[in-house]
Amino acid sequence: MRIVFLGTPEIARPSLAALARRGHELAAVVTQPDRPAGRGRRLLRCPVALLADELGLMVLQPAHVRELAGELAELRPELLAVVAFGQILPPAILEIAPLGAVNLHTSLLPALRGAAPIQRAIMQGLAVTGVSTMHLDRGMDTGDVILQEPVAIGPQDTAASLGERLGLAGAELLARTVELLALGRAPRAPQDQARATYAPPLAKEEGRVDWARPARELDRLVRGADPWPGAFTMSGGQPLKLFGPTLVLPHAGAAAPGTIIVSPDEHKDYICVACGEGALGLAEAQAAGKRRMSAGDFLRGARLAPGMRLGE
Repeated sequence: MRIVFLGTPEIARPSLAALARRGHELAAVVTQPDRPAGRGRRLLRCPVALLADELGLMVLQPAHVRELAGELAELRPELLAVVAFGQILPPAILEIAPLGAVNLHTSLLPALRGAAPIQRAIMQGLAVTGVSTMHLDRGMDTGDVILQEPVAIGPQDTAASLGERLGLAGAELLARTVELLALGRAPRAPQDQARATYAPPLAKEEGRVDWARPARELDRLVRGADPWPGAFTMSGGQPLKLFGPTLVLPHAGAAAPGTIIVSPDEHKDYICVACGEGALGLAEAQAAGKRRMSAGDFLRGARLAPGMRLGE
């Protein structure tokens, strides 16, 4: 099948690779423009563009995808395949290909429509999420579903680790979807709007830890916010980033929320902090301007000690 692929971040790379492996004709790859990054503000090529370069494919990087309506029409694709592209496709783009546009979404639709389904799935404590392929329409993840595949969420999954597995599972699902579309055998199921839930974009402030909350909730926050926006608290007036692996302890004694407590002997390499219910152990931390390091090394170097309060 002749396809135009639209995608930008790392999670979309496996899908582009899967379509290329199966011999589809990739007429062009559309990504977000290269962005300045780092202290030198050098332009950084996105992961999908890098892979397209390796495969010798045409790469288009418009500021707004609507600018490409004429150029994409001239390419005469049979299908648009969209994976985490980062822009909403206007009707003029959706109507270019005879088979329309197919999107890979990292949830079991209609659950978790929106920009942050991976992070929200962990933060909400779900045991299972998944991947869905759907026909794009003018709504936000409201199109008819083609195929779905469940993916379990592990007790120590972060947004990064879960996203990696979802990207691989989604690549296979998208490849199967394209094959069924080519054969005219793809199922099509309207979504149940009454069952829809939403996963809005994360704000940086959502990573702030409120130690008055139960440890189990904060455990999910730390893992769901890794790598972005990152869970953080304040220590001595400076931000302190917090990472897993995590440990939920059922009791924190009489310590007030936010107080560093003595870690159990079997978990001495964790920073253990009292919460509104129980205590949360954190295996890694990062002080402002420093590198991410193990909790044991951090405790020795930062002079944190039981009885100190975080969040102030």
